Amino acid sequence: MAIKASGGNPPTNSLSFSEIENEFGQNVKRSLGDYRMKNLNIGALTEVSLSRDGCGISANSDIPVDDQEIKFSDFFSAKQNIIIDLHTANQNRVNAKNDKFNQSNPSGNFAVIGGSTGINGPKPSNTNGKKVIIHVTKLIGSAQGNVNNVALRTGSWNAGTEVLVEVDGGTVIGAGGDGGNGVESGQGGSGEDGTSALGIDFNGTDIQTAEGGAIICGFGGGGAGGGGETKREGNRWGQGRGPEVKAGGGGGGGGQGLPGGSGGTSPEGRNGTAGDHEEAGNGGEGAEVTSRGEATINGGTGGEGGHTGDTSADQGDSAFLTGGEHEDAGTSGGGAGGANGAAIRKGSGISFNLIGSPNTIGDTNATGVS
Repeated sequence: MAIKASGGNPPTNSLSFSEIENEFGQNVKRSLGDYRMKNLNIGALTEVSLSRDGCGISANSDIPVDDQEIKFSDFFSAKQNIIIDLHTANQNRVNAKNDKFNQSNPSGNFAVIGGSTGINGPKPSNTNGKKVIIHVTKLIGSAQGNVNNVALRTGSWNAGTEVLVEVDGGTVIGAGGDGGNGVESGQGGSGEDGTSALGIDFNGTDIQTAEGGAIICGFGGGGAGGGGETKREGNRWGQGRGPEVKAGGGGGGGGQGLPGGSGGTSPEGRNGTAGDHEEAGNGGEGAEVTSRGEATINGGTGGEGGHTGDTSADQGDSAFLTGGEHEDAGTSGGGAGGANGAAIRKGSGISFNLIGSPNTIGDTNATGVS
């Protein structure tokens, strides 16, 4: 449990050294001063305190660090801090509770602030009254398929836990949708939907971004261009009629995300390009096929995938005719662009708090997390 509050200013509650030890464990010298962290840096966090925010007489301070003056009253309302490691390596599909905190080896998974090294304090069996900081400085991606798929989910913690998701210079991003596939003599295929970034399983979670951090939906793939067919019209006796020719639409571009959407295919190899976590793929140009030198059928160009600069994936263009006179021509429209995933999704009955104005792109009120 967290250490009790001061009760007012001046404090009306007293605080014993044993209460501090019960929360943070014993240090070697059993000294108040040895609870000051010494130049402790974790991920993008510098001068990490034993207990960050919410401490002291007014419950709005940190435990002092380095050689700063320290006193008993600094420990009112203090909580053991646990930092979940999403700052060491890029990863996909991470559950902060199950995949990180539940591991027996803390390396690359979590740090309990305190102890002899500053990051090896006693791991609690119950996180009630503790503060969990999910600290993201790396690139965290999702998986294609269901729009509920998220890159990072908080997981479910014990009641009474304070959970903060902080994206500091990193990016949490959904997967991009694949571009639609082009066909001959038919409507272009639709782009696939993107998936989602952050999933909130724990009620009351706080969310903030800093220093270029971002929480971004996965974007839909572009629709494929439409296909068509034609032949050169003959004279009234049928002379000069050309053979029927067909042209496929270009494949749609993959949506921005991690993984990025694949480019859609085209019968003539006019495929779209893949997206990645920084940009969308472009649609491929439609084929151009001519019947006996004049009547030409042009497949539509595939649409660009959705991306941060243009959040809606583009529909593919329609096929169209050029050249001489056409007989029995047909042109089809392009496929629709795929829908985007969400920046933030929540479980049923879950609420969360946006601290400041986090850098999010996409819906922040979607329900359903997987």
